[in-house]
Parts: sequence; C-alpha cells; structure tokens
Amino acid sequence: MRGDGCYTECTVRKLPTVKDGMIKGLLVGVCCLFGSLGILVHPLFLFVAGVLAFVILPMIWPRFSVVYEYVFVDGQLDFDKIMGGSSRKQLKRIDLDQVLTVAPERSHALDSNRNRPEVKKFDFTSGNKEANAYVVINQGQKSLEWIRFEPDETLLSMMKQKSPRKVSEY
Repeated sequence: MRGDGCYTECTVRKLPTVKDGMIKGLLVGVCCLFGSLGILVHPLFLFVAGVLAFVILPMIWPRFSVVYEYVFVDGQLDFDKIMGGSSRKQLKRIDLDQVLTVAPERSHALDSNRNRPEVKKFDFTSGNKEANAYVVINQGQKSLEWIRFEPDETLLSMMKQKSPRKVSEY
C-alpha cells in the first residue's frame, strides 16, 4: 500500500483454488507419465516430457500466482492483474463519474442492482470469504458492471474524498 496526494495503490494476493491445485498436479503428472513412458517404451515420450517440463511448464506455472492491484489516481480506478510477479495486465479502468455506488458487499445500498440479469460481474478479490469486500456498481458502455474488490482504508478515503455521495461504508 502506498499513497500520497491524489494517488494510492493497494495490492491483494489471490488465494490458490482447488482448481489451481488440480491443474498443477495434472501438469506434473503428465510430465512424469511421459518421462516414464520415455524410459520404458520409446525415447520420443522422453523428448515430449522434456519439452513439457522445460518449455511449457515455466510458461504456465506463473499464471497460478496472481496479485490484483488497485490504483486510484484523481478519480480514476484501475484494476490490474500481476501474474508471477512479472506479467501485468490491465483488467478494468473506471472513472468515478460513471460509478453509481461503492459499498460493502452486504450493504443494502446494492439491493436494487443485486439480482439484475443484465449486470456484468467482475471479481478482483483474494477469494477469502472473511475479507472485507466492496462492490462498485459502474455504468459500463453496454450494461451495468458489478465489480468486487478489497480496498484498504486509504483507497476508500480517497474515493470518498473525490465522490462522497457515491461511496458508502455501510
């Protein structure tokens, strides 16, 4: 977390899911299977195991380590995804002028938009059920957007300072 002036950023590490663990195990299992087949049956399988282990796995493995970064600069909020500590991808950029409301996930301020079918949902949280998740209801180009994120106090206070009527803490 860093903040000064009208700029702040906040990072949240995404927790590994069961699906991630299963995919990792499957990838390692396939490498071992092809390595064993290469030793027992044909050297071509050993070559495939080597390509998997030394070329494909290093490209895929960092994708399981995800950190979300929220950057707030003078009324604009960016949601970025950092994979493996090196690869950054901008997921979403919103302007507080287009935001309808920002509130905690369980807030009654979100009730009117909670079950609308045309709302597009985004989840930029750690996946921790105990975390204090907030929701941004944003007017996108085609539909409303429901964006879940986990801001810190500095980010919330700066958003509230910029648009006090749109940010709710209850």
